[in-house]
Amino acid sequence: MALATTAPLSRPPLPTASAIASETRTTYTYGSNGTNGRDGQAGRDGAAGNAQTVRATGSSQEVYTAGRDGYDGEPGERGNRSSYCRSQPEDVEYDLQAPYGGNGGRGGNGGNGGNGGDVTIYYTNRADLQLITVNAQGGQPGRGGRGGRGGEGCECEDRRWRVEICDGEDCEKERYRCRDGEDGHYGYDGRDGQSGQPGQLWLINQAEPLQPETPTQIQTLATFVQEPVELSKNLWREQSGATALLAANSMVADIYQNYIGRVEGQAQMIWEAPRSPTDFATASTTAVIQENGNVQFQFPESVWITGYQEQEAGQVTYTITGAVRANEAVHLANGQLDGQGTSLTISVLDLAGESDYVTTQFELRYRTAEGNPHDDRRLRYRTRYDGEIPNSLVTRDNNRFVLSLGQLPVESRYFRAGTYVNAELRITRSLGANSATQTLDWQGQL
Repeated sequence: MALATTAPLSRPPLPTASAIASETRTTYTYGSNGTNGRDGQAGRDGAAGNAQTVRATGSSQEVYTAGRDGYDGEPGERGNRSSYCRSQPEDVEYDLQAPYGGNGGRGGNGGNGGNGGDVTIYYTNRADLQLITVNAQGGQPGRGGRGGRGGEGCECEDRRWRVEICDGEDCEKERYRCRDGEDGHYGYDGRDGQSGQPGQLWLINQAEPLQPETPTQIQTLATFVQEPVELSKNLWREQSGATALLAANSMVADIYQNYIGRVEGQAQMIWEAPRSPTDFATASTTAVIQENGNVQFQFPESVWITGYQEQEAGQVTYTITGAVRANEAVHLANGQLDGQGTSLTISVLDLAGESDYVTTQFELRYRTAEGNPHDDRRLRYRTRYDGEIPNSLVTRDNNRFVLSLGQLPVESRYFRAGTYVNAELRITRSLGANSATQTLDWQGQL
């Protein structure tokens, strides 16, 4: 017969053996508790209504773009009764706890109602809108499923019994008892879904259909340099009071969009950067036309671009005056720390060779150590300089920078041979509004 002194897996928790022993004596659970019921499945969301485009002809019309209702969640299953209800041990020398019933499963959540589809209406006589009935309401939410009932707890077949206990010739009868198992908890009800949003009305006061729009063009830099790309955008004004414009009992979002015109333009780039355009030809670039007809260029983060923009007669031209790859701009490495005293220098190498095209600014935190020079683990560093390195102390030979550290306003004794030094260089490289910082460390003995 299976016996256990631990709490069952399902709620509610059984009193532990130690807790019961403190009051009377140890209690054992026989068998196992009933299993929990399975959770109900969530209801599916309702389908969105199909958008429609109609013309106001002066005759009555009905337009239906309502969203579908969400589906109800399924109920949770009932918790199960233990299969060990009739397995109570007989005449045992300890108290018993009958198995608990399993908890009911959670109810499934209700599905959301589908959104109503948008309705576009072309018209030339505003009064004709009053003859159009629109039903673009959102679908109703599905209801959450009910939680399942808890399973019944087992009842003891024998609630009290006595067992004779002997110690040598001394015998006495001990009383023992069995506690009924409690019913499992009800499962939680599922939550209701959310109502679908009503569709929106779009009004166009003209007979001919709107021309297609291309408000955004994503092309390679090479495409923008080779020829202009066309951009266009239809303009809308957001207004309220949609239902007042339509036939009575229409159901549509209160806010509607009213067509007010169109902007068009061309976007092109001119390459005047010192680097070859073929190095960046495949870089993806975006041009977006604004409602006022201006064009905004968006360059990828992987490429730093600088230049200026001009606009004339519907054509926007961006002239590129500088370009580098972002990952190459900060591809720097330590060179050597040479000399001592006022002649101390440190070099930095530009591994990507971009120094002709970017601005470079150096900052230094220079620290020297105090302590036992024979135990570098116990060296205590103190800062002697922390700030920018003036451009007058920086020289560049092609892709090699040399920084005259010995000329900084630091006591010369901190540049002597044998000094333990930690030099942290913070190097900022920039092109136009783009910048990035790389840190190089040098630590050792001069």
